[in-house]
Amino acid sequence: MSQKLKIPPSFSVIKRGGTTLFVKDGYQKIITDLIFDPESLHKYKNDTQVKFGRGSYLSVPVTENSTERLVIRDYRHGGLLGKLFGGVFFNENRPLNEICISEIAVQKGVPSAEVIAITKRRLWGIFYKANFISKEISGALDIIQFLKESSLNCIQKSKKPVIFALVKLVRNMHDAGIYHADLHLKNILLKKDTNGEFTAYIIDLDKSVVLNKLDIHQRIKNLLRLDRSLDKLRWLSCKEYQFNVPVSHGDKSGESLRQKIALISKTDRIRFLKAYILFGNAIDRDWKKYLRQGHSHHALHKFWWRLLGLSRNNDYTGKLKYLSVNSGI
Repeated sequence: MSQKLKIPPSFSVIKRGGTTLFVKDGYQKIITDLIFDPESLHKYKNDTQVKFGRGSYLSVPVTENSTERLVIRDYRHGGLLGKLFGGVFFNENRPLNEICISEIAVQKGVPSAEVIAITKRRLWGIFYKANFISKEISGALDIIQFLKESSLNCIQKSKKPVIFALVKLVRNMHDAGIYHADLHLKNILLKKDTNGEFTAYIIDLDKSVVLNKLDIHQRIKNLLRLDRSLDKLRWLSCKEYQFNVPVSHGDKSGESLRQKIALISKTDRIRFLKAYILFGNAIDRDWKKYLRQGHSHHALHKFWWRLLGLSRNNDYTGKLKYLSVNSGI
């Protein structure tokens, strides 16, 4: 059963004109300046960075000369909805869900980006655009960035510690009752410390739900969503190789994403599932029976990818570019 979500007591609501701001205590001044006085960005102009993840976003220091930074990004639809509607929404609850579930994640020890503020700008009627502002996790990369920017040798050496970090994150998230409705490779960040250990962080919780308890079927369904995103990235990287389409770029050594994805074997995926089932208080000692559930799960999605990509060979490059830029992996 889903828990009813309320705005956390640590957040306050500020309204000006058609803009509503939900901001965490202690950050009202800097956030209201950034949102309601865009000229205030000029004082950070030498330290404002434009970065790229799913789309572009701004990274600014919390205060001048601060080592802590804020990430400011627009809410956007993924996939086909993104092509049609971009950043226009009509679901009132989505940004508020992210605040509430992110706070629950923090309270229950699930590593995530600390949410600082949400803005909603009403357009007309029930339609609005929104911005998400969070603390930046310094030095963290999403999994696709990590694959793109790491060498083949680094990926080979990092597989087991990364798998353990992912297992720990996803098990803790599920044990906390959080079902991430959009669990894919770009919504998990990896950070490597000075000792070579990895920590994984979950982000983009706006479409997630909090339940009293996740049963095994819900857990496996969520894991299959993550596995499907790996399948999709593998498929895209193969088409990049076959058609020489710049879906992604290899690193300076000339190593392609296709080569890097090839290092992630079926054994690695089995290792992840086994570790997830047996982590901490084991869900079921007979972990092997869950392997069979993934065999046909991605068939319809693979058909859809092929339909988008193969409907016309002479349009193939454009389709792949569309998939890689606009769809959630």
